[in-house]
Parts: sequence; structure tokens; C-alpha cells
Amino acid sequence: MDLRQLRYFIAVAEELHFGRAAQRLAITQPPLSFNIAKLEESLGFELLRRSTREVALTPAGQVMYQEAIKILALARKAQTLAGRIARGESGTIHVGFVGSALLTQLTEVTRSFGATRPDVQLVIHELNSFEQVDALQLRQIDLGVIHPRTLPGGIGTRVLYRQGFVCALPSDHPLAARTEIGLHELQNEDFVLFPRSFSPEYHDQIVAMCMRAGFTPHIRHEVRHMLSIATLVGRKFGVSLVPASLQTIALPNLSFRPLAHPEQPAELRAIWREGDPSALVHALLAELCAVTAAT
Repeated sequence: MDLRQLRYFIAVAEELHFGRAAQRLAITQPPLSFNIAKLEESLGFELLRRSTREVALTPAGQVMYQEAIKILALARKAQTLAGRIARGESGTIHVGFVGSALLTQLTEVTRSFGATRPDVQLVIHELNSFEQVDALQLRQIDLGVIHPRTLPGGIGTRVLYRQGFVCALPSDHPLAARTEIGLHELQNEDFVLFPRSFSPEYHDQIVAMCMRAGFTPHIRHEVRHMLSIATLVGRKFGVSLVPASLQTIALPNLSFRPLAHPEQPAELRAIWREGDPSALVHALLAELCAVTAAT
């Protein structure tokens, strides 16, 4: 029994005439009769009573007709649902973001991606770069947005976003009155930063910026999240160098000033499992990459 045989049977059951059923199906009568006979043979009982004057459903045929309609409806539904998933119009996608990436337009692109696909369940996870790589390998997330770092094999990556650094400092700090700040002017300041173990490459980029300005930053306070850095800076625990997107945060006694000599920008990168067949992953990745193309 196959779906084609069921379609043929439904046509005969509704027309109760092989000729009209064949015309409706746009086939000739012999293959129609052959397929109905094969269907009855596979089932082991008659579905139709045939005579020279009429075709009628047997009691078993009447039941089979009702169930065949349901089977074909389920088959169409399965095809539709599977097709939507294959086209990236349905399903679930888990996306990881480092904290600073949540403050960029990448999150708006991600939100819009889910909003325009009502049958897609999009779930955001705030994780640091290390955690995202582990989560990706464990299939806990499908796509990640991280700071640059060395990646294991089997993970694809691409630059999504670049942004410069700014100095975060208390609003009543003497340097806050300046329109821009030279990095060398921070050499005697206490710094608030995240631990190197949290994101080695990103941490090293900030330290290297200071060293090019002639000093090694005195990192006195270490916290995990950018919001925590901003909070401590506003409460006069020190200063920090942060990505420009952090300027969207408004906290008491917190100011941001551009650097007099812009350094190499901070990057945000997408990561995904190489060879992942998910159309959702590739569709969201394409929309996120469009941000880079537009900047």
C-alpha cells in the first residue's frame, strides 16, 4: 500500500465509476484498475464490488475510505511541516551571545529574525566565549556570537561586527571633562576588567593597547560582565576600556570618552558547527553577516 494507491482508491470511492475516476486523475483506466487490485491484494480484502452496471464500496471499503482521507491529510501535513523546517520557516534555534554583543544591533537582527517567523522558537543564552564553544559542541546552542578566540576543529567562524573601544570613567573624574582621552593618561589609574581566564584573547587585546601607550594597566578589580564593569566604574572603583556599544548603558556617575588615537577595533564573531544542515542556522547567520556587509 502506498499513497498513490490510496489517492486512486479515494477517487474511485467518490466517483463510484472507474472511467470518471481515471479522468479525474488524468490517467487511463488500466493502470487505475491495476493499482486498485494491488491495493486490495496487499490488504487481503476487497474494497469495491464491481459489476457491469455499478461500482460500490464494501463495508471494509467504506471504513478504508474514511481512514485513507485521514492518512493523506496527515501525509500532506507532514510534508508541509518538514518543508517549513527545511526552508528555515519553522523549528527551534538556540543562540549564544557574549554580554557586550547584546548591546549591539546584532540582537535587533536576531529579534527581527524570530519576529518575522512566527513558527520559529528563538532562544537567547548569555554565555562567555568559552561557554559558547562548549555549548556548541554539546549541541546546547546552534549559533554563537563571541569575542575572537582560538577554536577547536569542526567549528566555523566569521566576523560579524567591529566596534572601537572607549574609556569608561566616573563622571566626576578630571578626565571626564575632556572630549577625548589619550591612553597614556590612564597609566596611573586602577582598572576594572574581566579575568583573563574569562576571554584570554579579548583581555590580551586590551592589555596590548595599554602597553603600546607605554604602560601595563593596573587591573585592581575583576568582574565577569560588562554591566558589572560599568557599575563599578560609576561607583569610582576605577576606569576601564570597553567596546563602544557599552555607551548605550546609562548609570549614575558613569561617562564614556573616545580615545584620542583609535586602536584596532574589537571584533564579534559568529560560530557554528561546520556541516550543520539546519536551514535556520544558515538563514540567521546570513542575516547577521549582512550587518557586517552594511558597515
